[in-house]
Amino acid sequence: MHYHSQSRYTRHFLTFFSLLSTLLLLLSACSSHATSSTANTKTMILPNVGTNDIGTLDPAAGPDANSALAINMVYSGLVRTDQNLQVIPDQATWQISNNNTVYTFQINPAVTFSDGTPVTAQSYIYTWTRALLPAVASPNAASLEAPIAGASVVSNGKATSITGLKALDTHTLQVTLTQPAPYFLATLTNSLFFPLNQKVIKQYGQNNWTTTTAGVGTGPFKIKTWEQDVQIVFVPNPYYYGKKTSMAEVDMVFVNDPTTAYQFYRAGRFTLMWNIAQADLLAAQGSSGFEQAPLFQTDTLFFDTTQPPFNNATIRQAFAYATDKVTLATSTFQNAVVPAPTLLPPGMPGYQTNYAGIQFDRVKAKTLFQSVYPPLPSKQPAITFSYPSSLVSGDEAQALLQMWQNALQISIALNPLEPNAYFTEAQNHQIQFGFTQWSATFPDPYALLATNALSTASQNDGQWNNATFDQLLQQADQTTDTARLTLYNQAEQLAINDAAWLPLDHPQLSAIIPPNVHGVTLNGNGLYFGDWSDVYLS
Repeated sequence: MHYHSQSRYTRHFLTFFSLLSTLLLLLSACSSHATSSTANTKTMILPNVGTNDIGTLDPAAGPDANSALAINMVYSGLVRTDQNLQVIPDQATWQISNNNTVYTFQINPAVTFSDGTPVTAQSYIYTWTRALLPAVASPNAASLEAPIAGASVVSNGKATSITGLKALDTHTLQVTLTQPAPYFLATLTNSLFFPLNQKVIKQYGQNNWTTTTAGVGTGPFKIKTWEQDVQIVFVPNPYYYGKKTSMAEVDMVFVNDPTTAYQFYRAGRFTLMWNIAQADLLAAQGSSGFEQAPLFQTDTLFFDTTQPPFNNATIRQAFAYATDKVTLATSTFQNAVVPAPTLLPPGMPGYQTNYAGIQFDRVKAKTLFQSVYPPLPSKQPAITFSYPSSLVSGDEAQALLQMWQNALQISIALNPLEPNAYFTEAQNHQIQFGFTQWSATFPDPYALLATNALSTASQNDGQWNNATFDQLLQQADQTTDTARLTLYNQAEQLAINDAAWLPLDHPQLSAIIPPNVHGVTLNGNGLYFGDWSDVYLS
């Protein structure tokens, strides 16, 4: 699902019991590191902030940000992104056919799993096929692998092999697409495409292999020990094919409450700090090494465009003009987010730096609304704003409510819902006016615009349908480079001007990476370590 995001969860306070439990766990985990972590330049004490433990080590399971932090240390794939999120070779080089539908990957013969098992083209065929099997129940595989010929038949349970995948020899993988997909290489940076060890999964079973073996991957690290709800200790993978890390050990300590994590960082328990809570931002901003970066996420509002009053674009536009995104970001969120004039977040290819979108204008909002509904009590539509209580705080909901009621001079009802109930209603198109969070599964505009805004998209909660928008995205699939991004720009502007969605903000990740920590930075995906070969402590 595209709603869940750790960045929003961490804005809410935990109960005293949960906080006490976290403190006790941290004391246990950090007891062996009584002095500052900088005392040992070969060991990094890395807090995993916002969780009691990682949810999964199976890349096919749609890992959240906390799980992905561990997964990207244990696994790697054909390609990866650099710091600027450009796709670069990792385990393979590639050639693309003239018609842009056949990709041939030459896999480095030196690549093996952390138990010494060789990685072959068949390893990839097994992994990508497995992810599509109904028994694995991957939430992302069907959409991420959709361009590959024969993938949809496997995800529908009608076949067990993908016709578009072939091993031309031991280390040559051929991938055939149903049509050109310029974003395909970018999708391969998602961990779902990283090879898994078939022998291990067969031995321990689909549901137990990650816990029994603690993951057997091709990444720069392997897991030495995993103390549930306490920490994971990573050590270098001796079989790693790339440049070796200088780190002797990385101790990943789980800290559910970000404020607790920040206190422990200040006490010298951690090498660095990330996912800083909104309440601690002001203090953290004065720290040496403080950084912020917008994540590849967009918090948006959506309207049921099939029913009055929101089947009228003028009413949707009135709400867009009535929303003061700058005040929301600065006053309500204390700059933990950046205002979003666009649907695509900063740093994403195709992000329109100079496009203002629909800016706050209280007078214009009222004029537009009253052009459809005159200011008569009997003429006002009944409007309810529903939202998941875990992702939208009471303060944010109240701030939005006051903006809309002040500008439009109408009454609006608030309807906070338990998250599972909300997601069910959204899927069933029972929400008149609601909140959703778009999260990119790979760094390309397709990952946000196509999966959320196409008329056929399963995540198009407002059921917005625009033939021109669909056509622009279809044309983008047939083009490359600048021309492709221009088409996405046109499509995005069309959606924003029609107020198909109302983008609110882009959540920011805040971190403190001290000057003695080298090779670590932030980008739209979160913490960036590269291949760890440049990461060291001084």
